[in-house]
Amino acid sequence: MSTQAQVNKIVASFLAKQDDLLIELHSLGLDTPELQRPYVIKAVCEALTGGKGWKVQGESKVVLDTKHARFEFLKTRVRDVMNALKGEKRTSSSGKSESVDAVTKLLNAFNKMSKAEQKKFLKAVA
Repeated sequence: MSTQAQVNKIVASFLAKQDDLLIELHSLGLDTPELQRPYVIKAVCEALTGGKGWKVQGESKVVLDTKHARFEFLKTRVRDVMNALKGEKRTSSSGKSESVDAVTKLLNAFNKMSKAEQKKFLKAVA
C-alpha cells in the first residue's frame, strides 16, 4: 500500500470517528458546547493524565486545573475536541477558525437542528 493510500485511510478513519463522536454525544442529550465541555474536559484528562488535571470551580463548574504540569497540553487537546465537535480545526495565526470540508458543514447544520429534526434526519440517512 502506498504512503498516500495509508494516509487516506488514516484521515478517513479520523473523519468517521469525528462524525461518530458528534452523533454519540447528541444521543446522550449533549447538544451544545456548554453541555459537552465538562464531559470533554474530564474525558481528555482521563485519557491523557489518568483523570488528573481538572477541578470543580465554584459549586459545579468543571475546568482544567491551571496548576497541573500538563495544563497547556490538556487545554490544547480539549480545544481540539471541542473544535472537532463544531467542525472546525485549530485556529490560524490570524485567529479565525476555518471550516474543514463539506461533511463538516453538514455536521454544523445537524448541530443546529432540534432533537426531533435530528432523529428524523438520522432515520432518513440510515
